[in-house]
Amino acid sequence: MNPPTLLPIVGLLLFGADALPEPFHLSDLQRMKREHKLTLTQQADASAADDDVETLFFDQRLDHFGETDATFRQRYFYTSRYVHKNENEVTTQPSRSTAAFLCVGGEGPSLDTSVLTNSVHCTGDMIGLADRLFNENWDVHLYAIEHRYYGASVPIIKSDAQPFTEHLRRGDDGSADDNHDENQFDYTYLSSRQAVKDIVEFVKSNEALTHSEQQMDVEDAAASNTNNNTWILFGGSYPGMLSAWARLLHPETIHGAVANSAPVQPQLDFYQYYDHVALDLVDERVGGSEECKRIFVEAHEQVVAVFDEVSVQSDNEKDPDGSSDESIDPLEEVATLFNVCGGADMLRASRRNMEAFVGDGLIRVPSQSNDPSCEGHLCNIKGICNTIIEEHMSNPNHSSMEILAN
Repeated sequence: MNPPTLLPIVGLLLFGADALPEPFHLSDLQRMKREHKLTLTQQADASAADDDVETLFFDQRLDHFGETDATFRQRYFYTSRYVHKNENEVTTQPSRSTAAFLCVGGEGPSLDTSVLTNSVHCTGDMIGLADRLFNENWDVHLYAIEHRYYGASVPIIKSDAQPFTEHLRRGDDGSADDNHDENQFDYTYLSSRQAVKDIVEFVKSNEALTHSEQQMDVEDAAASNTNNNTWILFGGSYPGMLSAWARLLHPETIHGAVANSAPVQPQLDFYQYYDHVALDLVDERVGGSEECKRIFVEAHEQVVAVFDEVSVQSDNEKDPDGSSDESIDPLEEVATLFNVCGGADMLRASRRNMEAFVGDGLIRVPSQSNDPSCEGHLCNIKGICNTIIEEHMSNPNHSSMEILAN
């Protein structure tokens, strides 16, 4: 078996099988948007209803690396929307290629049935590709699995000598059982290592095989899975990391992964991320411009200059008794302009507070969630840049810092 290779992310499949079509790119989704008049966050068959999505549970092993046989109930979601049917019955045929797409859950709010219809998790790449394959006579089973310790997939510990023999079963909406409190949770087994194994064990589970091969008994389905069923994982950010790792570590089970924006090589003080945000600000296709970027950059430089000035003053502008001259407070303008929580005192409290404030960006730029079709005043890059440039033209004597704050 050839060693698995991690290919560039953002819509490229990491293939272990060569039966799938060419990689599915953002341009394909944009074309489908024009053809079907859909937004990129809608599923490709134009139906955003989630009444075909099942909410299910299966017994997941609590510790994949220890000797305990304890399990917990892990939640997953399934739909056969992109499986060819005969009189509303799934008819998986041996001659038809079959794929199973699994949306990998991560940290954050509880998953619900919308995860397989219209959500930030896997809707664009996964459902768009499923629709394309379905129209090419593939059967595509869609799944989503919830990360352990999130939503309704939370193990709890008992107070007696036999812990982990009960599990917390929550409602379909992920609401907690009021009879349990946070002290009953044991986070020993909350790790990415366990989460990767959760994915693999789910793919190999009878529950997953039964869905994918409904016309066969479980034993035949298990045999068929190795040869015919193609499992592709989808995830973004941390779930993208899990997807890539599962493919890398278990190529015999996971045929491919779409790992969008997966930080598999984390870096401290990763300022390069904002270099890409700056590219969005100059991208005319989304309403950016060089002038918009210039004002952004200059505003941040002006705030940094204020912080540097404060640092020098804190060293030099002190009375003999050690107190500082309170009449000199350049932070007040910054705190007032940007409505800093805690005001100038919060910024003055530590250099780290100043760095965190300016390092996170003076205003939010929706670089990852930019929606050109939104109608709010400042809901996308085009609206933000237009407002900034209009403010600059109306008040040419204002500093870039003031323009950005307004």
